[in-house]
Amino acid sequence: MRNSTMEYKVNQAYEELKRLIQWHPDSEEKFLQKMVCLLLPGKRKCWPEAICDLRQSFEAEQEMIFVEKYRGKLEWLDSISLAELQRKIGEIYFVDHYKMIADQFLYKKDFETSLFLRIAMETGIRSADIPCIEWSCMHGKTVILEETKRGDLYKKLNGTFPKISVQSLRIMKLLYRKQGKIFTKSKEYYVRKISCAWGIPGFHVHSFRNYRRKIERGISAGVQVPRIIPL
Repeated sequence: MRNSTMEYKVNQAYEELKRLIQWHPDSEEKFLQKMVCLLLPGKRKCWPEAICDLRQSFEAEQEMIFVEKYRGKLEWLDSISLAELQRKIGEIYFVDHYKMIADQFLYKKDFETSLFLRIAMETGIRSADIPCIEWSCMHGKTVILEETKRGDLYKKLNGTFPKISVQSLRIMKLLYRKQGKIFTKSKEYYVRKISCAWGIPGFHVHSFRNYRRKIERGISAGVQVPRIIPL
């Protein structure tokens, strides 16, 4: 691969990272760590040192410090498009930002909004249908729910029913024991609170459904990067 191509891609990855960090500067260290995991797949032994090198080049605004030292380990960039590289960085940010917002609602004891957000992310169920979930819809972690838009049961692309995580099920059980039902508010109530907490222009709750669909379709298939986001 030509050196200029590698340098350009790493530089563009830097710029994308800077653009995302500006929303939450306190998360910079976490993103530097994940940036190294993304750029140096399968090189775990050198990650701690590489994080320091990346931070140094990031602060000095000289990405060549990092590129020159790890040039041989960045050869895989030749097989990935710049758009896919930027998409992966955005995906990392999207997932981490989601976790932070969901945890904020838990900390504030707003269990319903946190659960609404978690179900949207974990299952891809439409926001209009999430408040319709009742305890009778739950079979363990599996959600069996009818789509109001088409009348069919929600199913993933492989034909199986969507599932929620163990933590989401715990929150759901807590709400059901406390109030006899899972959700007590309208879709608009939860979406408004999540939109305000998300804090980034252009946010749309449908992004969670789109994300889940992309994961199910294996959009990242064939890209040789570590799977550093939970599916």
